Amino acid sequence: MTELILRKIETELKEQLDRCGILYRIFSRVKNSISINNKLSKKKDSYIKEKRKMQDFLAFRITLYFKDDVDIIYHYLKDKTNFISESKDSIHPDKFCPIRLNLVMGLPEDFIDDFNTDVRDKVPEHSDFIDNTYEIQIRTILSEGWHEVEHDFRYKCLEDWEKYSEYSRLLNGIYATLETSECSMKSLFDDLSYKHYLNKNWNQMLRNKMRIRFKNDKLTKDIIECFNNDTKLAKKIFKTDRSKILETIIKMGFKHPLTYDTIVHLINHIDLDIKNDKLFSLEDETLKNDIENLLKNIKL
Repeated sequence: MTELILRKIETELKEQLDRCGILYRIFSRVKNSISINNKLSKKKDSYIKEKRKMQDFLAFRITLYFKDDVDIIYHYLKDKTNFISESKDSIHPDKFCPIRLNLVMGLPEDFIDDFNTDVRDKVPEHSDFIDNTYEIQIRTILSEGWHEVEHDFRYKCLEDWEKYSEYSRLLNGIYATLETSECSMKSLFDDLSYKHYLNKNWNQMLRNKMRIRFKNDKLTKDIIECFNNDTKLAKKIFKTDRSKILETIIKMGFKHPLTYDTIVHLINHIDLDIKNDKLFSLEDETLKNDIENLLKNIKL
């Protein structure tokens, strides 16, 4: 039953992430009895003393293609009504080290009875120490590989590193290189988008600006002509705040396919510095009404 609950939560997470087109991969697991026994053998006393429970019997890892998408998904999940707590490491300016970003979410009410029954069947001796929650880790694609290596060869084998702190520092240095590469990759796509803006390649400008999974491959002729005739409008589209646009799309519960045209229309509605009448005139009435109705409950 816990596997079924895991799949249902994963399906819902995917539907939510797909609304804004963000590029991601998602992994999930149910903690097995061996892992539970190992964890509780180390932490059971502290759980009793601090009146805490294990909160990651079910766990998900969302790995994002781009570093600037981490905050978008983090804030979206944190604003959900079933958010309980977070483990978020502080950034230290004088050293590089992995940043933990884990969220604990409460199980939906209609899953709790089946979840508790399954937990009692699988680990009866530990069921009182397992909470009705699940954990979501948020990472980037580039950091994911490093975390997997670090978890299996350092975190699980700390005694191997006790007398060799210089090697532990070097391992963190590899992470620092990856973090710098993530920033460089974002800058690369921003620069590429700008080059296409200068050359009036509007499809390429939008694709590299937004960095999302589009449902088609190009703008319609009407919007291309609109940009060709009004390069100031095209510049405003290019300069729009990508993070704000995607944050708003996922919060508003938008369910239309994210075509190139639709993204342009969403930007036109969301970015208060645009609101272009020509673009409004090119918009399908059903789409326009849906966007306007959904945005009524969103603070821009």
